[in-house]
Amino acid sequence: MKGPLASYLRRMLLTQTVGMLAALAALMQVLDLLDATTDILKRHLGLRGVLHYAALRTPAELMLALPLAALFGALFTFYTLAKRRELVAIRATGVNLRSVLLAMLPVPLLFAVAQFWVADQLVPKTETALAAWWNSTTPPSGDDDAETKNTLWVHTGDGLAAFDRISGDGRHIDGLHLYRRGADHQFAERLEARRADWNGTQWRLSDTHRLQLRDDTVLRTAPDDDIWQTNLQPDDLLRLDSPQPQLSSTVLIGVLAGARVGARPDSYYHTALYRRFTAPLAALVMLLLALPATRAADRSGEGGGLLLLSLGLGLLFVLADGMLAALGDGGRLPALVASTGAPLLFAALGLAILHHYDST
Repeated sequence: MKGPLASYLRRMLLTQTVGMLAALAALMQVLDLLDATTDILKRHLGLRGVLHYAALRTPAELMLALPLAALFGALFTFYTLAKRRELVAIRATGVNLRSVLLAMLPVPLLFAVAQFWVADQLVPKTETALAAWWNSTTPPSGDDDAETKNTLWVHTGDGLAAFDRISGDGRHIDGLHLYRRGADHQFAERLEARRADWNGTQWRLSDTHRLQLRDDTVLRTAPDDDIWQTNLQPDDLLRLDSPQPQLSSTVLIGVLAGARVGARPDSYYHTALYRRFTAPLAALVMLLLALPATRAADRSGEGGGLLLLSLGLGLLFVLADGMLAALGDGGRLPALVASTGAPLLFAALGLAILHHYDST
């Protein structure tokens, strides 16, 4: 389908989806600010701090809202076309529902590309900036609710490391404890440093102490300055205590290849890498799952039920996709199955609905 009709359908779907995206992202932003504003004000950051926090959180809210916005946008578009009897007129000219979907296809493809870019490039940068800003604006000393720092552990390319305290920008470490293994994979050396500072390419250690195990002897060395050669970078430190670290595809590949540091199981990074490419397909799946709304304005009186069916299928897809992702993160399912299972299953269901509607 080409010409003014195809442009009209795409424009209607785009307008509805963008409107729903703005509304859902704004709602998520308000709920997030209700939870964070008290902490921001305790840090004496004022209105500027609230606005800065909201700006850094907006990309993450958009990423979360995109799948539901695609569902609601398609649902209201189909319902509007059916209520105005425009679909009846379109099909009376010999155009089937499959052609209508193909005409609308550029819109969900556009949102799929946008979701990939936001999730892969924008969100990791803003979340890292938010972590650095949040850590650098700690509450005043003496505040009963001041955040306490716990020792953080991570596997690096140079051994198991623990940190007593990390600076807000991740470029300075107080209290480094490094445990190295020997050729036989047994504990061979402990290195402790009072401070570690990032100079742009590597870590410079201050006031270091070494304890080495050599056969039946223990060797201790005097305090000395040293260079720590490792794959750990300041950005990695800012993500260590994040329950759901947001990583770009290049960083995920680096973690799996051993070039970057990760504090979670390999299954988490495999699943996150596959989902980086499968999650944007939600916009296409939602377009198919919204198809029952095309029959919501029939005289059979089943309109409300069909709208609820479209809504239920979309929400069930989001739920199933999240559950499979959680199983993949924990290693309970293969990462590829956890990432592609829900999109493939619900896409097949949507195609079955399309075939049924086109044949009746």
